[in-house]
Amino acid sequence: MNHRTRIEPVPVPDWVLHWPQCSCSWRGDIVRTRPLAEDQVDEHLAEHYPDDVVQPALFDT
Repeated sequence: MNHRTRIEPVPVPDWVLHWPQCSCSWRGDIVRTRPLAEDQVDEHLAEHYPDDVVQPALFDT
């Protein structure tokens, strides 16, 4: 099964929250920052693809 993730904006007064979701019906927690939502997506994908080794970008230190 392919996992296609997205982070949906959730507008609230004076703010936009972020809600990570996946095509497999997984829904993460609604959080205040996009990096927190991206962390949830990474954790979700790691559960389904634990053997995938992600090579860091060339300039990541």
